[in-house]
Amino acid sequence: MDSPPSQQSWGRSPTSLSSSASLSKSNSDSIQSLSSILNNPHASDAASWGAWWSSATAVAPPEFAPIAVAKAASEVSRSDFHNYVVPIAEAYHRFEDIRNHTSKEQINDLANAAAASGQGEALVACLREVPALYFKEDFRLEDGATFRAACPFANVAENLALQEKLSHYLDVVELHLVKEISLRSSSFFEAQGQLQDLDAKILHGCTQIRHLKDTIRLLDADLVHDARQIQELNGTRTNLLALLQKLRLIFYVNQALSALKLAYLHVHINTIPSEATLPSRLEVADHPNSSKKCHPEKDLASALELS
Repeated sequence: MDSPPSQQSWGRSPTSLSSSASLSKSNSDSIQSLSSILNNPHASDAASWGAWWSSATAVAPPEFAPIAVAKAASEVSRSDFHNYVVPIAEAYHRFEDIRNHTSKEQINDLANAAAASGQGEALVACLREVPALYFKEDFRLEDGATFRAACPFANVAENLALQEKLSHYLDVVELHLVKEISLRSSSFFEAQGQLQDLDAKILHGCTQIRHLKDTIRLLDADLVHDARQIQELNGTRTNLLALLQKLRLIFYVNQALSALKLAYLHVHINTIPSEATLPSRLEVADHPNSSKKCHPEKDLASALELS
């Protein structure tokens, strides 16, 4: 006797039953194909993939190779890079200077641009709220056309409104003027501080120059003046010694001439006959060249022998 269909299959159509049957068949086929791939051909039938699939507790934990611990590298010191750092030190410092200078210039440019934009906002706001008539270079309220354009003749209510509007314009200009002054006050006070520092440095430099002048004056009086005086005295002494040598030479020459003259006279006197009278001897001494037997060469030689 056929069993009645289950409650779950009552609401199913034949198409759904056939699709479920085909799905279960495809699942079983895929399991069988996966089992044939994963089974170890060298293992026994008991150790098949099917057994592992059915019983997860029978799976042995995988054995991994132990992790090889690398040996600790030798300690690296700064001296190991000395041969590399020394050749590139100058180029690296130059690169750092250029990079720092460039970054500073960029920061300054950004700051100047921000300051310029902030400083220009006040003028733009004034031009936006206050009519351009009041910002003309040739604005003269006593001019008729300008006065009529700025203060048109109207009734009392419009005049009151115009006064309030002019007061508002003045307040706007004053507000933005104060803002501009506050924006520029930092640079103004910074410039004032720099001028004060520069003034202090100039005064300090003048004081140092004054001290240096006093020190140079003292050194000139204590060392240079005495050294110059010693040099001048040494030159005078050298000149006096040379003059003394020349005077001694002149004195020796004068003595030699006097000795030669005396010897020459002695030779001539000896050549006079003994029977000659004294006046004749004196005459021969006064005029030695008058003697007929006078020979200057022989007389000079004899005088030198006697001397």
